[in-house]
Amino acid sequence: MGMVLVQAEQVRPHVSVDSLFNHVSATLSQLDMEMVYSVPPGGNWQDIPLEVAKKSKRLMQIRESGGRTTYYGRMHPNHPSYTISTYFNRPGNGTFIHPFQDRLISLREGARLQSFSDSYRFLGSQSSMYKQIGNAVPPLLARSIGNSIPRGLVVDVFAGAGGLSEGLVQSGHQVIVAGDNNRNMCMTYAYNHPETKTSLSDLTNPEEFQSFCKLVEDELHGRTLQLIVGGPPCQGFSTAGKWDSTDSRNSLVVPMLRMIQRFLPEYVLIENVLGLKWMKNGDILERIIAILENIGYNTSWFKIKAESYGVPQRRRRIFVIGSRSDQYDFPEPQFASIKTSRNRSIVTYSSSCLPVPISVGSAIFDLPEIEPGTSSHIQSYDMKNIDSMYQKYMRGKTSYETFLKSHNS
Repeated sequence: MGMVLVQAEQVRPHVSVDSLFNHVSATLSQLDMEMVYSVPPGGNWQDIPLEVAKKSKRLMQIRESGGRTTYYGRMHPNHPSYTISTYFNRPGNGTFIHPFQDRLISLREGARLQSFSDSYRFLGSQSSMYKQIGNAVPPLLARSIGNSIPRGLVVDVFAGAGGLSEGLVQSGHQVIVAGDNNRNMCMTYAYNHPETKTSLSDLTNPEEFQSFCKLVEDELHGRTLQLIVGGPPCQGFSTAGKWDSTDSRNSLVVPMLRMIQRFLPEYVLIENVLGLKWMKNGDILERIIAILENIGYNTSWFKIKAESYGVPQRRRRIFVIGSRSDQYDFPEPQFASIKTSRNRSIVTYSSSCLPVPISVGSAIFDLPEIEPGTSSHIQSYDMKNIDSMYQKYMRGKTSYETFLKSHNS
């Protein structure tokens, strides 16, 4: 294929400032609807009557084996959502049923729960949009990180739809180059970040890796690179520190580490799933840290709870952050986090000194009612429906600082 630059003007149509993008919910079967009707706010598969469950082989297997309590879940309006994954188009894949409407959350509602503002539009196939939203780093979380790093030039190596970049830009950084190997991801990225050179690149391909590095050099013009960021899969790393060349899906951290060694930015940020902590008994995480330290970075890893940074979602992720100067300190939480509990109906918070996290209701209840599978990807929005500071922030009608201050006063 070769490296391809995706231009914003190729994908950006004219739209109204009052538009609402991507407020579309997945189509549901008759059996899906029977299950959805059965689950109350905060409930799950355990609330589905046996006569309905018997129609689903999978649900009967869950009943017999005792599956996760998040399966076939309906969101609770007064708490943050569970993790928004790439599969929130199916009721059995998690807790994705709208708190009160008998449907799954829409793409826009998923984006809101990931803290993407309403001006952020997702492009490509609908199946791709679910992946774009579910795989993203929440911009509000990325913004907190960006505020803790001196502002500068950034390269986003595995940009996806641009959540990490979006938060860094909001905090004053300039992303000069971003890359991904998925065309739909790059279309969305280029639409929302027209000032960034967006590259459709497979960085495991030596020629495309060199072309991408040349693009970075051209955009730097001799200036200092402040930060390289990305969230590559890491399972291809063996315990001996060798990379499994047959595991092409999981070897993407290799070119990222090579790029870091080539450009030596002031800071490095690697984001990954919580499972990175345990992958190969922790050896993968240890090796990544060792490699970064060997090339001159003071490196630490952090387990982060997204709701602590204003994201209305219980998302848990690992961040590996390296600095060429002092040891990096992760920003202090701005909201209380939710403590883990075996009982879904009992929600306790980590601190009484911090404001409670943003709830699902505060995040999405201003959005229009829709039916499963029947809405439009562009529709109008009524500002009179806003009833929370988070919604106001999502519509661009208040500042980040005012949003935070309103919850700390």
